[in-house]
Amino acid sequence: MLARGLIGFLQRLPLGFAYQLGRAVGWLCWKLLKSRRKVVRRNLEVIHAWMAAEREEAYERLNIDEQVREVFLCNAINLFCGFSLSGMSTEQLEQHIELVGVELLQAAGAEGCGAILLLAHMGPWEALAHLPELLEKHGAYVSWASMYRPFNDARFDDWYRSVREQRGTKMFSRKDGFHKPIDFIRSNGVLGILSDQKMREGERVPFFGVEVPTSPIAGLFYRRSGAPIVSLCFETVGPKQWRMSFRKVDCSGLPEKASRADLACLCNQALEQNLSASIADGFWFHRRFK
Repeated sequence: MLARGLIGFLQRLPLGFAYQLGRAVGWLCWKLLKSRRKVVRRNLEVIHAWMAAEREEAYERLNIDEQVREVFLCNAINLFCGFSLSGMSTEQLEQHIELVGVELLQAAGAEGCGAILLLAHMGPWEALAHLPELLEKHGAYVSWASMYRPFNDARFDDWYRSVREQRGTKMFSRKDGFHKPIDFIRSNGVLGILSDQKMREGERVPFFGVEVPTSPIAGLFYRRSGAPIVSLCFETVGPKQWRMSFRKVDCSGLPEKASRADLACLCNQALEQNLSASIADGFWFHRRFK
């Protein structure tokens, strides 16, 4: 009940107040959490090294300490603003979120093949609860679902699922098995999968130049369903302004009999492009690279 009350309170915060509150909380966390600063810095060092190798002379190294601070500020702003955005109407949301590349999902809906939406923990992702309504307003008439990890509290989990499903998002978890999400995609649904999380086990493939355990689930759904993979870059473009960019993931280079590692590597490459486009929007507070 306490968590539900807190979420309801945060959703009612005016966006301007949520933005300033997030900035203040982010600054305070950056100032006080020294050990977490080191974790963020280590992650950013890996990303900077990858970007320097990828872009060579075109890459301009930024002040990494300043960027560590920006990660704290941006993530706190995204957290608080995400709740405020999730409490808005679709018309209000459109004043703050720009959609780019929606034609990819329009095409998937028109062809009846569905799609797999590759997501990273970036931007005010609580606003994704409104994605079905935003897509429909832009002519993408598809069913929408998301993979998620159930909460330990069964009552809170039931409430969370019901709220999401009331807004047009069907929720799948490991409890639903493999076939139900596949059937959903084949019925012209778009399935969102957060694929950048830290894992204890998984396919060890490069991510920003370092081999890390990676979930192959998005690639496995692609292999089974044949639906296109579309990635979503959710980045800050100004104060209280964000952009959702949908980008097609090119699967043409995959071997005919792609392995789990091949599929995981392909998804990591798409995530690298999205996260490097707006590093401060990424969630870099855990030890992603070892």
